Amino acid sequence: MQTDESELIARSIDGDHEAYAVLIDRYKNALYHHCFAIVRNEDVAEDIAQDTFITAYYKLRHYNPEYRLSTWLFKISTNKALTWLKKAARETAASDELIATIASPHPRPDQQAETQELHDAVAGLQPKYRSVISLYYWQGLSYQEIATVLAVPTGSVKGWMSRAKQLLKKELS
Repeated sequence: MQTDESELIARSIDGDHEAYAVLIDRYKNALYHHCFAIVRNEDVAEDIAQDTFITAYYKLRHYNPEYRLSTWLFKISTNKALTWLKKAARETAASDELIATIASPHPRPDQQAETQELHDAVAGLQPKYRSVISLYYWQGLSYQEIATVLAVPTGSVKGWMSRAKQLLKKELS
């Protein structure tokens, strides 16, 4: 039987490390893939995901249960990933790591070329466009949840999504 998330959060706040480990197990893959979609570096994505869980653990008392825990975790990780990108951009104008392609975790053989082409096109987008694509299509968040994660109005999310789709359509045609 799956333990209720609110119970796991309460137990984690009370210091139950096993309860927090269950929460980590629930979200670690989605969080890693989201971070990777933004930073396009496996090691950095893993570090950001781990750092997100550490930050979340120490700030769990401030978590607002009005939102899904996943939304809160995606918001923390997005902020960390974008901060990393800004720092990397300052340190290196054109880093090979920042233009590596997004690797699909398990593409079907008949879709591999199309999937790679799509991921390559997404990788060429600005960070805000990569973020909305990742959060909507790969993480399943709604526009409102994406707005919460990115701390922008829902209208901005809609506009960015529209622009990202236009850019992808142009790149893939």
